Amino acid sequence: MRISPLVAGLIGGFSAALLQAFFKVSPPPAYGICIACHTRDLVNWIVNAISGSTLFVAPVSKVFPVLTVVGIFVGAFIAANVHKEFKIKQTHNPIVGFVLGVLVVIFALLMGGCPLRETIRTAYGDVIALISLIAMFAGVIVASEVYLKRNA
Repeated sequence: MRISPLVAGLIGGFSAALLQAFFKVSPPPAYGICIACHTRDLVNWIVNAISGSTLFVAPVSKVFPVLTVVGIFVGAFIAANVHKEFKIKQTHNPIVGFVLGVLVVIFALLMGGCPLRETIRTAYGDVIALISLIAMFAGVIVASEVYLKRNA
Protein backbone atom coordinates (compact mmCIF):
# COMPACT_ATOMS: atom_id res chain seq x y z
CA MET A 1 0.00 0.00 0.00
CA ARG A 2 1.48 3.34 -1.04
CA ILE A 3 0.61 6.57 0.69
CA SER A 4 1.42 9.86 -1.00
CA PRO A 5 3.25 12.55 0.98
CA LEU A 6 0.12 14.71 0.83
CA VAL A 7 -2.07 12.00 2.37
CA ALA A 8 0.57 11.21 5.01
CA GLY A 9 0.82 14.92 5.91
CA LEU A 10 -2.95 15.26 6.14
CA ILE A 11 -3.25 12.16 8.32
CA GLY A 12 -0.43 13.37 10.57
CA GLY A 13 -1.83 16.89 10.85
CA PHE A 14 -5.37 15.77 11.61
CA SER A 15 -4.09 13.16 14.09
CA ALA A 16 -2.06 15.81 15.90
CA ALA A 17 -5.07 18.15 16.02
CA LEU A 18 -7.32 15.39 17.36
CA LEU A 19 -4.78 14.35 20.00
CA GLN A 20 -4.38 17.95 21.05
CA ALA A 21 -8.15 18.38 21.30
CA PHE A 22 -8.86 15.15 23.19
CA PHE A 23 -5.85 15.00 25.50
CA LYS A 24 -5.36 18.75 25.96
CA VAL A 25 -1.75 18.49 24.77
CA SER A 26 -0.35 21.89 23.92
CA PRO A 27 3.30 22.08 22.95
CA PRO A 28 5.31 25.08 24.11
CA PRO A 29 5.56 27.96 21.64
CA ALA A 30 7.98 27.38 18.76
CA TYR A 31 8.74 23.79 19.74
CA GLY A 32 8.06 22.42 16.25
CA ILE A 33 9.98 19.36 15.17
CA CYS A 34 13.27 20.33 16.77
CA ILE A 35 15.47 17.24 16.74
CA ALA A 36 17.91 18.76 19.23
CA CYS A 37 15.19 19.74 21.72
CA HIS A 38 13.20 16.54 21.38
CA THR A 39 16.36 14.46 21.86
CA ARG A 40 17.24 16.50 24.96
CA ASP A 41 13.75 16.02 26.36
CA LEU A 42 13.76 12.28 25.63
CA VAL A 43 17.15 11.73 27.27
CA ASN A 44 16.32 13.97 30.23
CA TRP A 45 12.92 12.26 30.71
CA ILE A 46 14.58 8.82 30.76
CA VAL A 47 17.26 9.99 33.22
CA ASN A 48 14.60 11.62 35.43
CA ALA A 49 12.48 8.46 35.39
CA ILE A 50 15.41 6.18 36.25
CA SER A 51 17.28 8.28 38.78
CA GLY A 52 14.55 10.53 40.15
CA SER A 53 16.48 13.65 39.17
CA THR A 54 14.88 16.88 37.95
CA LEU A 55 16.61 17.64 34.66
CA PHE A 56 14.75 20.11 32.44
CA VAL A 57 12.13 18.81 30.03
CA ALA A 58 9.59 20.87 28.10
CA PRO A 59 6.13 21.00 29.68
CA VAL A 60 4.73 18.78 26.92
CA SER A 61 7.22 16.05 27.94
CA LYS A 62 6.61 16.07 31.69
CA VAL A 63 4.25 13.08 31.84
CA PHE A 64 5.36 11.11 28.78
CA PRO A 65 8.34 11.85 26.50
CA VAL A 66 7.95 13.26 23.01
CA LEU A 67 9.01 10.40 20.75
CA THR A 68 9.56 12.45 17.59
CA VAL A 69 13.18 11.37 17.22
CA VAL A 70 12.28 7.70 17.60
CA GLY A 71 9.41 8.07 15.12
CA ILE A 72 11.58 9.78 12.52
CA PHE A 73 14.30 7.15 12.88
CA VAL A 74 11.90 4.18 12.72
CA GLY A 75 9.87 5.74 9.90
CA ALA A 76 12.97 6.44 7.81
CA PHE A 77 14.26 2.92 8.44
CA ILE A 78 10.95 1.34 7.38
CA ALA A 79 10.67 3.60 4.30
CA ALA A 80 14.23 2.81 3.22
CA ASN A 81 13.62 -0.94 3.60
CA VAL A 82 10.26 -0.83 1.79
CA HIS A 83 11.82 1.01 -1.15
CA LYS A 84 14.98 -1.15 -1.05
CA GLU A 85 17.22 1.87 -0.49
CA PHE A 86 18.69 0.90 2.88
CA LYS A 87 22.45 0.46 2.73
CA ILE A 88 25.00 0.66 5.51
CA LYS A 89 27.79 2.95 4.37
CA GLN A 90 31.19 3.32 5.97
CA THR A 91 32.30 6.92 6.29
CA HIS A 92 35.91 8.01 6.12
CA ASN A 93 36.15 8.65 9.84
CA PRO A 94 33.07 7.76 11.92
CA ILE A 95 34.52 9.30 15.08
CA VAL A 96 34.80 12.71 13.41
CA GLY A 97 31.22 12.41 12.14
CA PHE A 98 29.98 11.49 15.61
CA VAL A 99 31.83 14.37 17.28
CA LEU A 100 30.57 16.85 14.68
CA GLY A 101 27.00 15.60 15.17
CA VAL A 102 27.28 15.98 18.94
CA LEU A 103 28.67 19.50 18.50
CA VAL A 104 25.79 20.46 16.18
CA VAL A 105 23.24 19.34 18.79
CA ILE A 106 25.10 21.06 21.64
CA PHE A 107 25.34 24.35 19.73
CA ALA A 108 21.69 24.07 18.65
CA LEU A 109 20.68 23.75 22.30
CA LEU A 110 22.98 26.57 23.40
CA MET A 111 21.61 28.81 20.67
CA GLY A 112 18.02 27.97 21.43
CA GLY A 113 17.10 25.44 18.77
CA CYS A 114 17.54 24.07 15.30
CA PRO A 115 16.94 26.11 12.12
CA LEU A 116 13.28 25.10 12.05
CA ARG A 117 12.70 26.33 15.58
CA GLU A 118 14.65 29.51 14.87
CA THR A 119 12.45 30.15 11.83
CA ILE A 120 9.28 29.61 13.86
CA ARG A 121 10.56 31.91 16.61
CA THR A 122 11.45 34.52 13.99
CA ALA A 123 7.90 34.30 12.64
CA TYR A 124 6.69 35.03 16.21
CA GLY A 125 8.78 38.22 16.08
CA ASP A 126 11.76 37.12 18.19
CA VAL A 127 14.68 39.38 17.21
CA ILE A 128 17.28 37.12 18.86
CA ALA A 129 16.02 34.21 16.74
CA LEU A 130 16.36 36.35 13.60
CA ILE A 131 19.95 37.21 14.52
CA SER A 132 20.61 33.54 15.24
CA LEU A 133 19.12 32.52 11.89
CA ILE A 134 21.27 35.07 10.04
CA ALA A 135 24.36 33.89 11.93
CA MET A 136 23.54 30.27 11.08
CA PHE A 137 23.12 31.18 7.40
CA ALA A 138 26.44 33.09 7.41
CA GLY A 139 28.18 30.16 9.12
CA VAL A 140 26.93 27.73 6.46
CA ILE A 141 28.11 30.05 3.67
CA VAL A 142 31.56 30.56 5.23
CA ALA A 143 32.01 26.86 6.04
CA SER A 144 30.91 25.89 2.51
CA GLU A 145 33.36 28.32 0.95
CA VAL A 146 36.22 27.02 3.11
CA TYR A 147 35.30 23.42 2.30
CA LEU A 148 34.96 24.09 -1.44
CA LYS A 149 38.26 25.98 -1.62
CA ARG A 150 40.07 23.22 0.24
CA ASN A 151 38.62 20.42 -1.92
CA ALA A 152 38.62 22.18 -5.29
